[in-house]
Amino acid sequence: MPRALAAGTGTAASGTAAHAQASTAIEERDAAGQMVCRTSLQGGVPHGEMVRYGPGGVPLLEAHYLGGELSGPLRVFDANGALVQEACYADGRLHGVTTLYQDGRVAAHRQYALGVLHGESVSYAPSGLATSRLHYEAGKLEREAVYLHDGAVVRRAHYRAGLLEGETRDYAANGALVQTSPYQHDLLHGTVRRFGPDGQLREERRYAKGKPQGAWRNVAAAA
Repeated sequence: MPRALAAGTGTAASGTAAHAQASTAIEERDAAGQMVCRTSLQGGVPHGEMVRYGPGGVPLLEAHYLGGELSGPLRVFDANGALVQEACYADGRLHGVTTLYQDGRVAAHRQYALGVLHGESVSYAPSGLATSRLHYEAGKLEREAVYLHDGAVVRRAHYRAGLLEGETRDYAANGALVQTSPYQHDLLHGTVRRFGPDGQLREERRYAKGKPQGAWRNVAAAA
């Protein structure tokens, strides 16, 4: 069980304050004496840097606190010490850019505002090419969402308040249009159309509030 030890004390006073609050660094060690965590405290709550360690003294977490709340940069590492996340906090909530890493590469960038996704979010393949570009407002998907494969756009969708709204378009790797799907309040509503490699309409099917209205109609055969 980790043991907490006071590593050092000091005082901090501001302006005309009549008294000073003690600032203490607390160290937690395991039964073998290995450092597990070091936390700066002020007024009995985390204030300043906090570092957690894994086996061999490898840092697992570096964070900063202000008056007991996460505030400022935060970094998370795996058991080998490789960086897996960089984030920024304000008043205990994610605020600003969060970057995720996988195998030493950037896997995603996320924008947060006071704890919720807000702004552009981009995900990346191991090659470094973007696989999706999404836009959030107050935690919900908004505007156009673009999905890619090997640098080519394979889907364009539109969102409103987190729900699919309007036409979603799917594309082949060469950029040819494959299918169009109309959505209303996250449900298929309207005519879904499929296209052949030559760009000609091949099949279509109507939907109403997510329910198919009949079978697929072979447009090419009818022509």
